Amino acid sequence: MPSSRWWLYVQAVVWRFLMRIGMFLHDVTPPRPPRPAFVRTIPTGSGQVRLCFYTPPNYLNIRKEGRRLPVVVNFHGGGFTLGCPTDDSRWAQCVLGEVGAVLVSVGYRRAPEHPFPAAVDDGVLALQYLAAHAVELGLDVSRIALSGFSAGGNLAITVPLRLRSILNEQQQQQHQHQQQQQQDQQDALEPHSSPPNTGPYDSTQQLVSAASTSELNIVALFCWYPILDFEESRDHRRAMSLMPSKTLPAFFTDLFDESYLPTHEERISPYASPVHATDEILADALPHDIFFFICEWDMLLKEGQVFVRRLQNINKHVRAMMIEKAPHAWDKSPNPFRDQDSVDILYRDACADMKHIFGA
Repeated sequence: MPSSRWWLYVQAVVWRFLMRIGMFLHDVTPPRPPRPAFVRTIPTGSGQVRLCFYTPPNYLNIRKEGRRLPVVVNFHGGGFTLGCPTDDSRWAQCVLGEVGAVLVSVGYRRAPEHPFPAAVDDGVLALQYLAAHAVELGLDVSRIALSGFSAGGNLAITVPLRLRSILNEQQQQQHQHQQQQQQDQQDALEPHSSPPNTGPYDSTQQLVSAASTSELNIVALFCWYPILDFEESRDHRRAMSLMPSKTLPAFFTDLFDESYLPTHEERISPYASPVHATDEILADALPHDIFFFICEWDMLLKEGQVFVRRLQNINKHVRAMMIEKAPHAWDKSPNPFRDQDSVDILYRDACADMKHIFGA
């Protein structure tokens, strides 16, 4: 690892430790949020993806009866560098109580050890895993909502874009595979035919993956103060903010951006910066119902507002709420004397919309 990457890693380890202390203080105040009911681990080539399952009280009975519950797939924040899947346990508590859905919080691989596009690909892998194990886990994957906070809000948007791309690639492979089979059959009928082609399209691995995701249906996105554009300068966004002193400091944003996207050319990828996706891709990949919760004192406020208008212009049903006099990640305060009730009101409001969409 080059020295610069090594230094980013050292900083990340220190801040991860401090964030764990902060999240302990965040969770210690009553009512205590739930812990995951169980955890599944998906191995990858360079690590693993952890899926933390939060389940309603009647989950085991529903599974035994062969019924299925809708699913909320959640992505935690932390600039793709910090955080863990249990950080949003208070959000999970609200989803369980108000919606009765299963919440699966994704522990994607973090930067700088695993830079872009690891987190996005892990999100796709999580969805494919849930689709492949839906019967076993009692999940109705035709009713999936994605939620995410900060970096996780970015993933709630970019994962469907990446999933669309992968499914299109798999469909092309399947088409080529079928064409090759037809050609092999024709060649077999001809005298002195050549041996059947044993190229990569003879493997059914990608085709099985495509089949397992065919039932996936993302019905809504719930994005909490997401970052949407890595190309625009943080300094510029900070200077243009309503309260620059309330925005994330440069030592945090530099750590996040350099860890996750060290190659600046990749910052305009739609799988990193969804503002760079075409209207056609956004219209095709994203669900009809999209909810944004953005903070007035956040440097990400304006890009969120612009993106909301763009989604409305392509006929998405978008509800956007600006949380007044609130900084980025206002709902994750470690202050034990914070006003948690004001946060829970917005959580419950989002859950009411989610329950309506699920038809629960």
